Amino acid sequence: MRKIVFTGPESTGKTTLVQALAGQLHVPYVPEVARTYIDGLKRPYQYEDLLNIAMLQMSEEERVRSTQPNILLCDTDLLTIKIWAEDKFGTCESWIGHALCDRSPEMYFLCAPDFPWQPDPQREDPDRREFLYALYREHIIHSKFRFIELHGSLDKRLHTVLQYLQPGNQQLF
Repeated sequence: MRKIVFTGPESTGKTTLVQALAGQLHVPYVPEVARTYIDGLKRPYQYEDLLNIAMLQMSEEERVRSTQPNILLCDTDLLTIKIWAEDKFGTCESWIGHALCDRSPEMYFLCAPDFPWQPDPQREDPDRREFLYALYREHIIHSKFRFIELHGSLDKRLHTVLQYLQPGNQQLF
């Protein structure tokens, strides 16, 4: 099973892109569980909540994986939790880093912050998207994960991902 993950800062079209791909490819996808989790809180999230979100994200990935799709599309993964924890709380549990390496995808698609900001009660950093994008890129490079940067319109991003997914094209990227 091929696992690909869409990552990057807030409001960069990740969910829209994953949903469009899942529809075109007729496969399920792993949603970002943080949204549902935080919606259920009756208080501001805390560091311990990120640890719970990490466990839930891995659990959801395993649930979708158990359906045995040809490709596992993930709308985020533990990389986001790691960056979020370090950026907001100055620390991250070592098990998250280990699990991230153990569960690394075939390819990360890093979504650039060139989409207009879409306000949302859970979004926090409209003025830090470029900084966070650079942080994601730095983490991916430091960890030696494979990645492709996605820029431009949804159609352009879809085209890039679909090109990558064509049999035999992986070595071109």
